[in-house]
Amino acid sequence: MSSNRNKFQPARLIPSESPSQRARPNRFNAPKPQPNIRKGSLVTRRRLTELSLLLFMLPALLVVVIFVLVPTVWAIVVSFTNQSLIGPSAQNPEFIGLANYVRLIADAQFWSSLRISFIFVLFSALIGQFFIGMALAVLLRRANVVTRSLIGGSVLLAWVVPEIVAAYIWASMFSARAGAVNQVLIAAGFTGVRWLIDTPLLAIIIVNIWRGTAFSMLLFSSALETIPGEIMDAAEVDGATGWQKFRLITIPMIRYTILLDIILLTMGTFAVFGLVYALTNGGPLFRSEVMGVYIYRNAFQFRDIGYGSAASTVMLLINLVLALFYLRFLKVDINE
Repeated sequence: MSSNRNKFQPARLIPSESPSQRARPNRFNAPKPQPNIRKGSLVTRRRLTELSLLLFMLPALLVVVIFVLVPTVWAIVVSFTNQSLIGPSAQNPEFIGLANYVRLIADAQFWSSLRISFIFVLFSALIGQFFIGMALAVLLRRANVVTRSLIGGSVLLAWVVPEIVAAYIWASMFSARAGAVNQVLIAAGFTGVRWLIDTPLLAIIIVNIWRGTAFSMLLFSSALETIPGEIMDAAEVDGATGWQKFRLITIPMIRYTILLDIILLTMGTFAVFGLVYALTNGGPLFRSEVMGVYIYRNAFQFRDIGYGSAASTVMLLINLVLALFYLRFLKVDINE
């Protein structure tokens, strides 16, 4: 009986909490305080962020405005006047409308310089620097560290040499009598060439390719590093050849870099002045006179600032048209 009494003892009743006790907060069930965030404070914080970003960009914007925008606007305005370096028009220039542009159209030397500039840009920048720079970037990516350092360092060394120094170096190498280039040609069984007299345009194209290829090589090298290796490995597993991977994977994935390189090469090569002026001075007989030399000769040697500004404005418009053409041709959407 005692065991049964112990077995069937009534269960203890757990006292229930009263409503006041349940409602009483403690450190475990107390609600967390919500931050008092107002819409106005968010807007203010966003404006402060935008203002801080603008302040960081302000020095670069000032440089662009002072050294790019202001001279460009000034050149466009002066192109409609008879501004000169000496004489009455130097102090009191007069508005002459489109007279300078009419002179440009009628000037045969302007069209000759424009044609030479297009040839110079095509062969030295778009064919020479672009393709050689891309080829070097692709080859150096597969090369070992020693080869990459030697070839990459040699190409970069040509880029860091100032224009004037590069021009005088190549002027001595192109010498008809004791130049290194002719010595190599003669040793190989060819005849020497009077580079700066018979083929001045070819000479400045070669020098510009030698000096500017490093820019494209660096740009494409950095772009190739952004291509994931898994994509190339998957293409190789699927049986894609090296050319197919380059054409179907590499080119589409670096198309923005290609566009940037072509635009910068075009604008930079159109503006080349010091290299050509020091190497050939646009001669002989204006056969290597690019637009930069033509503008300098008319604006400063002939002291016709208005006419030189008109030629500069035309060159600016040509660069803008070419940039738009590249965007359409490469089918690149800058808003993507």
